Formats: sequence, C-alpha cells, structure tokens
Amino acid sequence: MYSQLGHCWHLLIRGSIITASRSRIRKGILLQLFKRVVKPENAAEVRRRFHDRARLFLQDGQKGKSVPIAIAEQSFQLPDTLSNGQFETTITIPATDLESSIQTDSFGRRYVQFCTQLPNGDPRLFTGSVELIPPTGISLVSDIDDTIKVSNVQDRRELLANTFTREFQSIEGMQHLYQTWARQGIHFHYVSASPWPLYSPLTDWLATDAFPNGTLHLRHVRLRDLRGDRTRENAFRSKRLAIETLLRSYPERQFFFCGDSGERDAELYGEIARHFGNQIAYIAIRDCGHGPAALDLVNARLAHLPPAKWTIFKDPQQLMALPQEIQSKVSPIIIPD
Repeated sequence: MYSQLGHCWHLLIRGSIITASRSRIRKGILLQLFKRVVKPENAAEVRRRFHDRARLFLQDGQKGKSVPIAIAEQSFQLPDTLSNGQFETTITIPATDLESSIQTDSFGRRYVQFCTQLPNGDPRLFTGSVELIPPTGISLVSDIDDTIKVSNVQDRRELLANTFTREFQSIEGMQHLYQTWARQGIHFHYVSASPWPLYSPLTDWLATDAFPNGTLHLRHVRLRDLRGDRTRENAFRSKRLAIETLLRSYPERQFFFCGDSGERDAELYGEIARHFGNQIAYIAIRDCGHGPAALDLVNARLAHLPPAKWTIFKDPQQLMALPQEIQSKVSPIIIPD
C-alpha cells in the first residue's frame, strides 16, 4: 500500500520454508488416509494428480529459518519462520526507489518483483511479486470454491474429488466477468477456506484460466482438521479474519464482495457489512442451484442491507457493469443504529 507520508510503499511479503516430511511411516499413513477418503479412480493421470496434491500436505514447515530477498537492488532480511514454516512481514521502501523496477500487466496494474538471495553454492532461485495497490479505488473480495471454481462444497466426496483428483474447473463465465472488471480498474483479493498447501495448484489454475492476478488469502489448517471441520466454522472464522485485515489495511478503498449460496458467504459478508459499512459498496451472491431454501437463507442474511446494495445472480453477465455503477454512485452501505 502507498503512504503519502514520506511517499513510501509498504510491501507485504509472505512465504514459507518447507521440506519433505522425513517420516516415511507418517507419509504412508497419510497417503492411505487420503485414498480411503477420496477414493481416486484408477486412471494413471488421476493417480498422478492425487499423489502430487496429497504430497503438498506431507511437508514439514521449517521453524526459525530466514532468507534475505532483493527488491529494487536492495537487500532485506526476512523474519524467522514460525512453527508452521511461514513468515510475513512488511517492507517499507521510498516510492522513488521502486520506480525503475515497476512492471505493468495487461490490465494496467503495477507490480515489483523480488527474489531470494541464497548462500553461495546454492543455485536455486525463488521469486515472487508484489502488487502495488493504491490507497483509494475499488477492490473485489472474491470467494473461490463454487464462486469461480467448481468445488461442490456441500457434497463432501465431490469436494475432495474436485480438490485432489480432478483438474480444477472454472465456473462458466466468471473468467470473462473478472477480466472485464480488471479492465475497469478493479483490484482483486481472492479469499478462500482452502488450505495453504494448495497455494501453488490454485495460483497455477488462476493463471491458466486467465483470471486476473490478485492477492491470495488461504487458511492455516492441519491435515486432520480437514476431516473434523464439518460445520466449516473454522473456515468461516479464517475468511472473516482475512477480509477484516484487508479492510483495515485499505481504509479508504471501496470494496464489493462476490460469493456463493453454497456456503456461508452471505452470512459472512452481511456480518462484515455491519462493522465496515462505510467501506462496503456492494455484495453479489452466486446462486449455486441448491434450491429455494438456500436462497431464502441468503435473503435472510442480507435483509438488513439496502436492497440496492446486494443481489443474487446466476448469469455472470448480470454483473458486467457493476464496478461502473459503484463508481457512479459510490455510496457505501450504511447500517442504521
């Protein structure tokens, strides 16, 4: 985020340091557990995909590790990793120092690249990028599962199959919708209950299916918790924390939310609007086809909001002009006391 005070950019850097699990027994047990739950088909390609994704959960985070990175020809030491192997820090750099390193994508959004600086003799190179999001403007907070990606969260077996044994598949029309919004100057924040080990498959899929780049917010979850969180309460809390952190990080930006009727997105967005109404411009909920009861629940969760500030949609075409409408009105959701 850009700060006028001192004309600086504050760059949030997040990552992890991991290694393959050293326990062959643990690895074998967990792979067998996945097979019993997911029951992958016998096709070689499906088996390969299953093992590739399952192994992402069979890695050990390295605690207390740190590597330096280089941004705009400057070196920065990252903080030590936590017990899960992850780190997060904010680096502040004068805007003038970044100008020569800024790259622009096809939608006109700006980025800076960074890379690790490993010890001599280590030939590996790890890179990343940071999007430069200005303090004002419009951002989209988008769910992933059943909003832009076919997941079928309400059917546990289908959810696991769509996660571990099948190619990720986009919801028809959502790529085009998001590309249109990106061309209208929208910045994207993908907030999902998917666990962090799926970061690479998800980012690869988003790029392959031509979704606009954006910040990606997943949840920290242990392997055994994937089976135990049947009420999805932990997932709900994780998404709420991520969204509220975004809103506090960009207090002058207007946000609109896009979710689906298959989970608790309407409840989540409605609750957040109660506390951050001055920043929430619109809420759109995709009808997943789970029947009138699901839609009645969405209506109940959003009934406290002005009717002109939210909608349930089936066809993404319905939302093409939404950012322009928000920009022309820019009247945030106001919740009466």
